[in-house]
Amino acid sequence: MKGLEGNEAAQPRVFAHDAIQLDTSGSSGATYGFAKSLELKTDTAVGLTAPLEITNSAKGVVIRILSLKDNGSLATFDIVNPGAGCAVGDTLTFNGPTSGTITMDVEELGLPGTDERGACIFVGDKGGASGTGTMCVELESGKKAVFKGITSGSFLPVLARNILRQATDGAGSTATTDVTSVIALY
Repeated sequence: MKGLEGNEAAQPRVFAHDAIQLDTSGSSGATYGFAKSLELKTDTAVGLTAPLEITNSAKGVVIRILSLKDNGSLATFDIVNPGAGCAVGDTLTFNGPTSGTITMDVEELGLPGTDERGACIFVGDKGGASGTGTMCVELESGKKAVFKGITSGSFLPVLARNILRQATDGAGSTATTDVTSVIALY
């Protein structure tokens, strides 16, 4: 049920039905490079089964194979973990269970599964002893917000489409995310 825009009862986020641990340990630029959308480029993998999770070791992206075509090649998949450090246009290689590879191009950055609704956020750590508890996000509306003073173990009931490395705060200064152990809740 998609519901009307502004209808908070359409998909209330009282309890999470899925979660993704996000890697905010390091990056450069304004984004962490989470792979939100991938396009299949080639599939020469042998031994695929469904369901099966495979990982791109370079960026940490994990996909779950949901179904196969009659010839045994990949038909449908979803992103289990968006990894980090991706850029639009990157080609990711996933090794097949027996041999061969699957290659995919990164089409869009952000949190997977946020095309219709954003994800709520759990912050496990404010960034250590020297952390300020700052987190930069892109909200469902596309606007960017900077949250400051977040304490460890905080649940943020906002609907985020992406966790950003940097954003401009209300005072016009560049803020940098320093919270860690971040989980996107769906």
